[in-house]
Amino acid sequence: MANWFSYVEVAAAALAGAAWYLFPELGAWPLALGLAPWVVRLAATGRAGRMTRFAPPLFLFLIMAVGGVWAAYDPAAAWAKFWLIVGAILLFYAFAHGLLAAHADEGRSGEAYAWMLALMGATVTVYFLATHDWGQFTAELAFVPELGRRLQAPLPPLPGHRLNPNVVGGLLAMSIPFAGLAFCLAWARRRWRRAAAAMALLGLALFGLLMTTSLGAWLGLAAALVLAGVWTLAGWWVRPRRRRWLVLGAMVVVVLLAIGVALLRPEAVVAAAGPLPGTGGIGRLSMYRSALPLVADYPFVGGGLNGFDMLYSTYAFLTHVGFIPHAHNVYLNVAIEQGLPALFALGWMWGLAVVAGWRDAADGRVRPLLGVGLLALVTMAVHGLVDDAFYGSRALLLLFVPLAFVLPFPSARAVDRKRWASVVVATGVGLTLLAAVLLWRPLLSLAYGNLAAVQQSRAELSVYEWPEWPIQDAVRREVDLSRPVANFERALSLNPENGPAGRRLGQIELSLGEYGAALEHLRRAYRQMPWDNGTRQLYGEALIVTGSVEEGATLWDGVWATQGQLDGRVYWYRHIGDIERLEAVQAAAEQAE
Repeated sequence: MANWFSYVEVAAAALAGAAWYLFPELGAWPLALGLAPWVVRLAATGRAGRMTRFAPPLFLFLIMAVGGVWAAYDPAAAWAKFWLIVGAILLFYAFAHGLLAAHADEGRSGEAYAWMLALMGATVTVYFLATHDWGQFTAELAFVPELGRRLQAPLPPLPGHRLNPNVVGGLLAMSIPFAGLAFCLAWARRRWRRAAAAMALLGLALFGLLMTTSLGAWLGLAAALVLAGVWTLAGWWVRPRRRRWLVLGAMVVVVLLAIGVALLRPEAVVAAAGPLPGTGGIGRLSMYRSALPLVADYPFVGGGLNGFDMLYSTYAFLTHVGFIPHAHNVYLNVAIEQGLPALFALGWMWGLAVVAGWRDAADGRVRPLLGVGLLALVTMAVHGLVDDAFYGSRALLLLFVPLAFVLPFPSARAVDRKRWASVVVATGVGLTLLAAVLLWRPLLSLAYGNLAAVQQSRAELSVYEWPEWPIQDAVRREVDLSRPVANFERALSLNPENGPAGRRLGQIELSLGEYGAALEHLRRAYRQMPWDNGTRQLYGEALIVTGSVEEGATLWDGVWATQGQLDGRVYWYRHIGDIERLEAVQAAAEQAE
């Protein structure tokens, strides 16, 4: 089809994504706009789109998103995120079709698609500078809020969505490599006007990134730039065909050193994470550790799209109101909301991109578009370790776009790739069958536990609303939890050491006043998960209310209770009028303070 049609498809996908971004209540209607170019292509060529190497993991990610809608306690919020995921896939294919068409046409380089992302970064910067509330903005760099106020002073108050600085930082860090590529290509071709325009876009994005004061975004971009620098320096030291091996060796050394420091000097890791702001009185590392049990609660399906806030508060941090919208870590967020298969799908996509870059670098060179796509992925992957701009916000629309820049450069050894793909699939199927035979009871136990956790969160959180309900324990006494309780018990009958199932069942039993059963289940859960803050608090409470006050208070002394969790337990026993246990819990809480 005509070259211009590729740009029409990008525009249609972008408009559909913008509709879902601005008006999530529209539901499926923008899908018609996003798919219109597919229908036109089908009518004109007999083929709706191009099959790509990313199709299988994208399909798996989409299927798990459907599961995330099913599991969600808030269907409206889940559907809003689901359509953003659909929009992200449409935008990926729009860029992919355009870049593949440009590669097939020797007269086109696909450079225009890098310019699109560079322009997006500059536009986001201008919007952020114009609309952000600089009067309420606090930053480590003291001059930033004042500079923001001065730049904004000539403008009237502007309406519109206020962007989170960390989200803006992630978007800008991802776009900067594309602006850099646009400048380098224009400079190399001596197109000075283009070079000046690209430099302006690059400078604006870099300035915007500075103004966000997003340490995670700076870290992600720095990692990409260091990788690019190592690649460049390696070209000066070794023969072209050995260049990729030198870079790989350097990366392996860095990773091993990081692991060694984490194992031998964990306090150094805590100190390094110190500058990263925490939330609700807990630091990033503590937040990650306390969120990990949710991955074990929902390993196969996930707890539901857009559900992290109350899932974390209710079942991990044990407080009655939500206070963290996401885990500030893309990998935890994906695993918790969509399950481990979705996290595997994301890793599969990124792995395919890395393999494509590795093969393209066999002769010591990497084609510019592929290279810049990989740098954008490195930026997103590193930033995703400490924040979640591309899954925990509506910037999710751009999650898959960098992958499209890998596609125009398929491996020359296609037959070998197919053979290796067959080997990998056969090996994966074989290992899965072997695990099913040898570990069927623990795996089935996890499956029942996942089902029960979904049933529990849907039953409780679909009706819980503060202050109408004072605390989640009150909900558990009113709603029907017979199905999740039966499935938790089934999970424990298959594997009595299933810590996540024991913890969730013990939490229910504490709320219902079944203290002896709760103590038994939570004792086993604590034996499996002594590092978990929530399990420690629940087991401590079970000990206290069954008479072992000193032992329970000792456990509570090590609990992170920055959101008043222990005061909440005092409130609950006062609320139900259990004076004897109220006095024990109150004494333990005072001792822990």
